[in-house]
Amino acid sequence: MQANMHRCAARCCDNTTDSMEQVHQCVQNCSSTLTEAEHFVKQEFSTVQNRLQRCIMDCNDEIRDKAGPSPSETDMDKYGAVFEKCAVKCVDKHVEQLPAMFKRMKEVL
Repeated sequence: MQANMHRCAARCCDNTTDSMEQVHQCVQNCSSTLTEAEHFVKQEFSTVQNRLQRCIMDCNDEIRDKAGPSPSETDMDKYGAVFEKCAVKCVDKHVEQLPAMFKRMKEVL
């Protein structure tokens, strides 16, 4: 994809009849496919990251609700372990979804 973009841009630059502005626009057009692909990939990773963050925040909220305003040291240890278990589940769940994300990327790209 990147090689095609560079070949296309080289053809734009080889055109001796176009103005600088036309050559620049031609080069921009050549890079649009790669730019769109980069945006798509960033968006896919951002979506996964946001979902993971929300899951972890749900774990955090759940612990805060259970712990109350002033938990004891023993409670903190117990809730810390519960939070860690919840967070690990979040990570495992989202890692399992990565192959589907990669499949979507391959289909689109």
